[in-house]
Amino acid sequence: MQIAHNKLLPLIVVALLVVAGALTMLGGDDEAVPAGAPMNEVPLPPTEPGADADTPQETLNTVVGGFRRMEKELAGLRDENERLREQNRRADDMEARLRADLERNVQRSEARLRQERAQAQVQAALDADAASVPETATDGARRPGLADTGAANAPKPRLVLPPGYHLAAGADGQQGVVRTAAPAVAPPKAGKPEAPPDVPYFTIPENATLTGATAMTAVVGRVPVDGKVTDPMQFKVLLGPDNLAANGHYLPSNLAGIVVSGIAVGDMTLSCSEGFIQSMTFVFADGSIQTVSERKGGGGPVEMGSAGTSNRLGYISDAYGNPCVAGRFVTNAPAYLTDIVGLKTLSLAAEAAAAAQTTTTTSALTGSSSTAVTGDTGRYVLGRAISGGTDEVTQWILRRMDNSFDAVVTGAGAQIVVHIEKQIPIDKKGDARRLDYGRADLAANTSRGDSYHGLH
Repeated sequence: MQIAHNKLLPLIVVALLVVAGALTMLGGDDEAVPAGAPMNEVPLPPTEPGADADTPQETLNTVVGGFRRMEKELAGLRDENERLREQNRRADDMEARLRADLERNVQRSEARLRQERAQAQVQAALDADAASVPETATDGARRPGLADTGAANAPKPRLVLPPGYHLAAGADGQQGVVRTAAPAVAPPKAGKPEAPPDVPYFTIPENATLTGATAMTAVVGRVPVDGKVTDPMQFKVLLGPDNLAANGHYLPSNLAGIVVSGIAVGDMTLSCSEGFIQSMTFVFADGSIQTVSERKGGGGPVEMGSAGTSNRLGYISDAYGNPCVAGRFVTNAPAYLTDIVGLKTLSLAAEAAAAAQTTTTTSALTGSSSTAVTGDTGRYVLGRAISGGTDEVTQWILRRMDNSFDAVVTGAGAQIVVHIEKQIPIDKKGDARRLDYGRADLAANTSRGDSYHGLH
């Protein structure tokens, strides 16, 4: 059986082979296709219709920018609140002052009205007394020998004031009746009550150590100049009732707290301050106070290493026992020296420029010398003007620097240890002053809480 063949199939195969050979021959000499540029970022999928087409980084930048704007707005609101709070505080203070002034004016008005009322009553009483006195008439016609004595010899009326009043001129210059103040008569000594005796409570011995103290104020120690500290700054330390003395005993329970004050002296090399205690105030639970002080009066300079620091009750140290409390050294010496050196240099340069325009001649006969401007007069005047102005600025800075000082500053709230150098007797005086005479008892103080230690 003969199989039928498509006569076009061989022709198609031959044509394809010819085309393939031609393409191979024509494209064999071409160069390779170059590689594309490297990919710098991951391609993102296409966004859906209606989206903002922002990348994640752009979205994050938008969120960060909005957060920063919100922070700025919050800072502005915070500043505005602080300003309003300060304005309210000033308004409250002004209202309190106005109220106090109004009360004082009312009191003065009431006192003036009372005085005028008293004067009116006294004047009315005097008028009534004067009306009750019969008129004095001449009776010369009825008495022989007195016919020629007329009204000229009649007695003149005389003002008689009651006891305790006298006439005085007021601020307007007019006479008025004023009550005489009663003389101060001292009570007889026999009737004066005797003050109750002092009650010894405790003794802080020499070399005692009081721990747990807190610096209420900053300790600012001025650095000595030529071994002296002019007008040293004060500091204050608070002591609670739980303080251990050198002999192992605690302060008595009736002693609510101690307020310690003194002066500080700075040390530039170590950047610390020494504190010398000059006064201690003891506050008892019932409000009584007792102060022991070594202040000699006056605020003269303190000489280091001499008797200038001998009038003290003790000294302070930090919590680790260092007798010089560390702080931050504050000085303006670099800026001051820079200004002075610059001004002095400018002054000398201007003076030299002015001197370069002059000529000095010396007489051979008399030996005297004279200076004359032989150069540029304008440069000479400019140099002298700059030199004079610079010298004035230098003198101004030097005068201001006389009141400046270097200091070592330790912030408030630091933990301080108090060291006692003298024996201190704690005696409660029988007639001691009290902080509060209306609620001066132990219950009134203890009701404030355990952290209350008397006068702070």
